[in-house]
Amino acid sequence: MKNILKRLVLFHLSLGIIYGLHGKIVFFDGTYVVGKVTKVDESTVYIIPIGLDTAEGVLVGNIDSLKMENGMVPVINSAVKYFFQNGEFMANDDDWMDEYNDFKYDEYASLQDEYKYEGSKKSHQQYYQISGFIGQPIMAAVSLKEENGSLKMTPNLGLSFSMPYFAVGALDISPGFKMMTYTFESSFQGSVQALQLGAFGSFDFKPILYFIPDNIHITADAGLNYNVGYDLDQNINNFPNVEAENLTGSETYSGIGFNFGGSADYWMPDIPIAFKFFFNANIIPQAPPFMDKYSVFANIGLSLVVVLKRHRTSNNIE
Repeated sequence: MKNILKRLVLFHLSLGIIYGLHGKIVFFDGTYVVGKVTKVDESTVYIIPIGLDTAEGVLVGNIDSLKMENGMVPVINSAVKYFFQNGEFMANDDDWMDEYNDFKYDEYASLQDEYKYEGSKKSHQQYYQISGFIGQPIMAAVSLKEENGSLKMTPNLGLSFSMPYFAVGALDISPGFKMMTYTFESSFQGSVQALQLGAFGSFDFKPILYFIPDNIHITADAGLNYNVGYDLDQNINNFPNVEAENLTGSETYSGIGFNFGGSADYWMPDIPIAFKFFFNANIIPQAPPFMDKYSVFANIGLSLVVVLKRHRTSNNIE
C-alpha cells in the first residue's frame, strides 16, 4: 500500500513538472524568482527555481506579480486572477479581492519567440533597425576650406538600416547600410552636392562596459562608401581659383571613401526607439581634377533609431 501511495505522489509531481510553464515571480521589494511554475491555487504559487529540482511554495500574499512565458499574468498585487494546474489555466471567478472587477486579459495570448519570461526577453539590439539622422560638419581638411579658414558645408541628412547585433569575441557587432547627403564649397574646388552610399559595421562595447547604465551603449562605427555627385559647379566666374585649364567641362564627381566614428546611444526601455549622439569622420574624394586625392570632414549629430519589433497588445486597466 505504501508503494502505491508513493507512486501516486510521484506521478502527481511528475505531472506538475511536465505541464509546468516558465514564469517569473516578482516580490514587492523588486526581487524576483524565475523558474518553472507547476501550480497556482488560491493561496500559493508552486515554482521550481532555476537550478533546483523540486518545487517550492510561495504565498500569494508576498507576490506583487506572476508573469508566465505565454504572456499570462495569473497573479497581480497578491490577487489570483487565474488558477493553473496540469498545464491549464482557469479564471478565478470568485476573486473577493478584486472589488471593482476591472481586470481584463487577452485569453488568447500566444507564446511569441521574443518573449519567454522577463529574464530572457530579447533586447532591442536583437532586432532589425532603421534610423534617420542629421549631422552638422564642424571641422574639415584645409582642401575644403577657404583661404581665411572658413568652411562652407551644409548639414548632412541620411538614412540607415542595421541588422541585429551578434556576439563576436568581446563585442556585439551589427552590419548595416546607409546613405547620406553632403555638400562642400570652396573657391579652389567649386561647389559639390553629393550622395554617399555605404556599408558599415557597428561595434557595441556594452559587453565590456557592463557597469554603465543598462540603457546606455557606447558604439564605434566604420565603413566603406561610394560617393556620387548630383550637382557640380566649377564655373570660373563663380569660383575663380578653380584650375580651369585642367578641366574639360564634362567632369563628374564620384569615388570611393571611408567613414569611422563613435556614438553614445540611449535605448528607450519600454518603446522600440533609441537616440544616438554621434561623431563621425568622412574621407571623401576631392573635386575634379583632384579626385585621385582625398579630403576629410567631421560632423556631430543625432540619429533616431526605430526598432523593427512587432507590437504586442498589452493589458489595460480602464
